[in-house]
Amino acid sequence: MFCAISGKPLKTPVFSPKSRCVFEKSLIESFVQQNALDPINREPLNLEELVEIAQTPEQYAMSNSVNSATLKANYSIPNLLSSLQDEWDAIMLENFQLRQQLDASKVELSNALYKCDAAMNVATRATIETEKLKHELSLLSQNLTPSMPTEAKAADDKHQASSPEFPADILSKIAQKSAEFAQNSRKNKVRSPPCSKVSGEVRTVAELQAKSSLNSAFVDGNIAKGKLAAFYDQEGSFMLVSASDLETGIVKNVLQSNESISFMAPLNGKQILFGTDLGSHGVYDISERKAIYQLRFNEYQEIVMVSWIKEVSGQAYVIVDSSGAIALVDTVKDCEYDLCANEFATSYAHLHKDGLLLLQGNEKGLIVQNISQLNKPPIEFIHDIESEGPITSAMFASNGYWLVVTTQKLLKIFDLRKKPNTAACETLSFADGNLIAWDLEPSMKSLFVAIERQGQSIVQSYNFEKSEKKWVQNMDFTYAAADVRDFTYVWDAESAYLKSLVGEDLISLKLE
Repeated sequence: MFCAISGKPLKTPVFSPKSRCVFEKSLIESFVQQNALDPINREPLNLEELVEIAQTPEQYAMSNSVNSATLKANYSIPNLLSSLQDEWDAIMLENFQLRQQLDASKVELSNALYKCDAAMNVATRATIETEKLKHELSLLSQNLTPSMPTEAKAADDKHQASSPEFPADILSKIAQKSAEFAQNSRKNKVRSPPCSKVSGEVRTVAELQAKSSLNSAFVDGNIAKGKLAAFYDQEGSFMLVSASDLETGIVKNVLQSNESISFMAPLNGKQILFGTDLGSHGVYDISERKAIYQLRFNEYQEIVMVSWIKEVSGQAYVIVDSSGAIALVDTVKDCEYDLCANEFATSYAHLHKDGLLLLQGNEKGLIVQNISQLNKPPIEFIHDIESEGPITSAMFASNGYWLVVTTQKLLKIFDLRKKPNTAACETLSFADGNLIAWDLEPSMKSLFVAIERQGQSIVQSYNFEKSEKKWVQNMDFTYAAADVRDFTYVWDAESAYLKSLVGEDLISLKLE
């Protein structure tokens, strides 16, 4: 028999009922006195629990032959051997304890290294994702550089030389915030409710003025917070509409006698952005019934866009007027910074969800430029007005990669990640009718269009076939009305809706 601690033959064997192992009596007693534990399985153990194992006469004689009384009495060598054996046993006990401590240290070190590797992997993935986003943003900006400068570039050189520039350090901060906002937006995937057909719930929400217009926007510029729509007229009356709520107001009290509203868009559930035909712009608070902020840009130049993505530009919003001038408006310092953009006759404009890319267009063409790099020439998107007809609308899609351009007969989508004027999918044609309005749901899987055909308006739905890169009509989706003038897609946690401008009525179509 051999000792479980020292691995040596036993002189006085004892049995531990806890681990069911055999030990040298002196070693196990010493260990138990120090630790009160079984050395093998670490369970509590008392000396009284140890069971001494009886030996046969032959075993006893063999184990004690060198320790006989005669030898001890007559020779000194056995005494020395016994002393050496005791020292050896003590060393074996200490060695056993050190091995146990070493094993425990190895386990702790292994766990620490595993956690360290996991943390490094997370940090590496985050770094890679950040670099990827920066690269994509750089590609978007670089791709917005045409092979030849636009005609408006030369005409605007003098204007740029004389206009004050926006502080470069603030522009760089906005660009940095834009990259961070884009990264966070990727983590928050927006999932809209089912919208494959119109349910039985079609109701009239309110009556509108005959010349009402519609603009929609994400809450504070962030799609994760939802979407709102503003129905408004030139006199300043408006309705702020969400999936389930409606707020009304009028900004006429902040306008001059000869001034009219040229643009309105929601900021959030209680505030609305506005612009006028005489260059005035600001933020109107519905609950306070007043403009909490208002300035005038280029007088007698119509404001065509006011947009505020708070997580990117902070305390400032962006405006564009009909001459193509662009300004950043600081609501705290109460000032406008003219960004010295190229002159470009602008009928409509749209700010990308990253807060940097700006689209400006008219019926003949459109340009896109980065407001933090206006010293570079913009990209001009190719459009043949003779064969395709005048451009009726253009807008960035909420996925950040698409630019949608429409005429009365066509709907084209460009891919901003690729070379300029590269189509993202097959062009959608409407040969038997005129395209009146359109909108995309957030996942970019469904497209809604309103077609005017033989004096009647028909709302249709298309599903995107990603593998074939084309839109396929959803035949289950049907809605017809006498005069659909515009609509927008909104949603809440439970349902999706089309809020439509039909004649002089605001109609809500619930989808399922």
